Amino acid sequence: MKNVQTSARCGQIAAPPLWDKVRGIGAPLAVFPKPRYVNVMTQDFNSIVSTIALIAVLAIAPVAPEAGNTLFLIAGALGLFLMWPDAMAQVRRPIVWMPLAGLVLVAAAYGISAGADGLVGLLYFAPLLAIWPLVTLLQSSERPQLALISGVLALCGASGAAIMAMFEVQSTGTTRAGELVANPIHFADVALLVGSTALIGALVVKSPWRFMFGLAPVLAVIAVLLSGTRGAVVAVVAMLVIAFVTAALLRLFSRRLLLVSGVCLLVAVAGFWMLGGAQISGVQRVLADIAATLSSGAPTDSSTALRLQMYLGGFRAFLEAPIVGHGPLAFTAVADSLADTSFGGAPHLHNDLVDMAASGGTFGVGAYVLFLLAPIAEIIWSPEKPSKRANVVLIATLVAGFFTMGLTNAMFGILTVTVTFAAICVITGLLTAPE
Repeated sequence: MKNVQTSARCGQIAAPPLWDKVRGIGAPLAVFPKPRYVNVMTQDFNSIVSTIALIAVLAIAPVAPEAGNTLFLIAGALGLFLMWPDAMAQVRRPIVWMPLAGLVLVAAAYGISAGADGLVGLLYFAPLLAIWPLVTLLQSSERPQLALISGVLALCGASGAAIMAMFEVQSTGTTRAGELVANPIHFADVALLVGSTALIGALVVKSPWRFMFGLAPVLAVIAVLLSGTRGAVVAVVAMLVIAFVTAALLRLFSRRLLLVSGVCLLVAVAGFWMLGGAQISGVQRVLADIAATLSSGAPTDSSTALRLQMYLGGFRAFLEAPIVGHGPLAFTAVADSLADTSFGGAPHLHNDLVDMAASGGTFGVGAYVLFLLAPIAEIIWSPEKPSKRANVVLIATLVAGFFTMGLTNAMFGILTVTVTFAAICVITGLLTAPE
């Protein structure tokens, strides 16, 4: 038949003749292969959705958290519909199954301890549900290009956070920058995590331009110091220690380079100190805590005293219900009643581990461990590739920072910080995808 042709030379697919269409009615769908342009359009749409999620967290959330959180959650919801039929193949990956298993433990603990009403507590962890679909969508994306875009976006986000902090201090004279954006503590937490994530760009770019991404952590530290957030300042130190230790253990750099880097860091700190850096709010508050600890054994300010009572009450609440805790609605009230000094109504106990233990018991602690270690397990068990050791250092550093900041304030359950952790998990899935 002359009218039945394929235009392969023109790169087009000719439509099937009318008789074949009629004859195929009722035949299995496999008889009609999906046109190539449909696959291409699906891949493009998947890439757009996953890119929007990364833009939301890395570029928008540091300066406009409400908008960034909303966009990320929308992208995750779209991903729940777009991830099929490839989604089940991703479940075996630690970055997928560990958060899901943690959510199951949280649901079991809250459901048993507080009944159906307790399941509302799962909403605190809702951003973690976006990890599975977004990791799945990334499998059909241009991964090296998306990794570079992530680094650029995070550099922009850290720059925006530093500019916002400097503008706020200059215009209002505040010692706690971040109030124009969010709570200063959450502002500092997000800025530090996003700024450190920008180093993914240095792992992708091979030209001298890769050193540009090293500016992002510096800008993030500026935002942290101006926010006056002690937990984030301590996290900076913890992240540097973890980065140097893991890099040395994995022999990522020569001992000479590590030594030179350490000396340069000390010189930078000394220069910062000589230029009056100790007068910045964040540094002053940490130094005051150190001095109080050395003289009396613990910081003596009212904020620390209040937190210590929360930790004590939370620990005692865990001992009263060690298996499933007291549920998400009552654990703070129980902890308040068991503390030596009442700390009043509080939405959380300013410590992730204490929050999970008091609200979810052993189940909650298990969920916390699964959440926190998911990126580490994913990166360690990923296939070997030239960049794996550098990826391990980066992810271990980010997780260490998140954990450290969670020792003095709630991280899981705070929307903007939980969204940021979910994005770190998605980026981990991007780094570990086969090349």
